[in-house]
Amino acid sequence: METWKMIDPIPGDHIRVYINGYYHHGIYIGNDEVVEFGHPFDMYQDHSLIKVMKSKVEDFLNGGFLEVRIYTKKELKKKFSNDLIIERALSKIGEGDYNLLYNNCEHFANFCVFGIKESKQVDNIHEKIKNLLNKK
Repeated sequence: METWKMIDPIPGDHIRVYINGYYHHGIYIGNDEVVEFGHPFDMYQDHSLIKVMKSKVEDFLNGGFLEVRIYTKKELKKKFSNDLIIERALSKIGEGDYNLLYNNCEHFANFCVFGIKESKQVDNIHEKIKNLLNKK
């Protein structure tokens, strides 16, 4: 289970904000800037237009509250250094190919931190659907 706290981020932190019923994720890079895969409201537009971009934390939050991911000891062993996380995030600016189920903002952030694209939100939805189908 992931742990998140409402604390001030440091460069390289995986951050998120709860907006419109889901969490939007990004990588804090310092100077009140974040690298994110689209803005929270972008998922309702043409997905071919959604890109990885650098933006101000204020724009990322869109009125919500910032949370910082807190890692377990086991996760810390797998996690890249904060400098490498920032480098990985910045290297993706301008890339697209957004897909809600397979390449979203959470996939992007976890890729920057661990080198693995995964989304707990998507996994939870898949699990709920699986459970609903098994009840029939």
